[in-house]
Amino acid sequence: MAETKCMNPGTLAHKILGFVFPDVCLACGRRLVDGEKVICLHCQGSLPRINCIPHTDNAVHRHLASTIPIEKAAAMFVYRRGDIFTKPIHTAKYGGRPAVARELGRMFAARLDKQSFFNSIDAITPVPLHWRKHIKRGYNQSEYIARGIADITGIPVHTHLLRATGHGSQTQLSRTRRWENASATYHCKGKPQNGIEHILVVDDVITTGATILACCHALHQAHPQLRISVLSLAMTENT
Repeated sequence: MAETKCMNPGTLAHKILGFVFPDVCLACGRRLVDGEKVICLHCQGSLPRINCIPHTDNAVHRHLASTIPIEKAAAMFVYRRGDIFTKPIHTAKYGGRPAVARELGRMFAARLDKQSFFNSIDAITPVPLHWRKHIKRGYNQSEYIARGIADITGIPVHTHLLRATGHGSQTQLSRTRRWENASATYHCKGKPQNGIEHILVVDDVITTGATILACCHALHQAHPQLRISVLSLAMTENT
């Protein structure tokens, strides 16, 4: 942090640092102070958080576990379209700032780690992107969220387990069509290493749940002995 203070605001290094970690809160626009990253402390205190205790019976878990055997489930906050708190996720996903996704992952993981959420989890796997989307965007935001979680927990990230064969946007599709579309899209392509018994599947936002459930279903079908948990930064209120 000391080097950051000494940088001339006009230097290339300062501009690059600002691109990775912006100088202002991505939710409210206030200038960040020392120790704050991505979201200011005021906005962190105002987040519409989701109570995920107990981890095996909460709003996220009840929404997902009725279809696929899910052990634990968590989401950090309620995603409301147009809300200022959706801006950091939107920036991480579409704004070319994967470091924001990673920092959001760290932020949520630090909270959940105190609640023993990660106990018994052996590996983290992000919801994959189709290669065309990956090339267009330049990165998979869910992978960076997963890596942020790994920074806090030390749990390894495995990106070889799932693949996406590609589909269009799910935004305008009905719940049924989303599930049909996602089920045909996500497949298990790899085998967990020996000793891995419990996998955490990570995404950015749960809407209907079709995408993350399709990934869990693919893992469960290929490796029924696996225990599967899920984590997302946010979940919409109308799931």
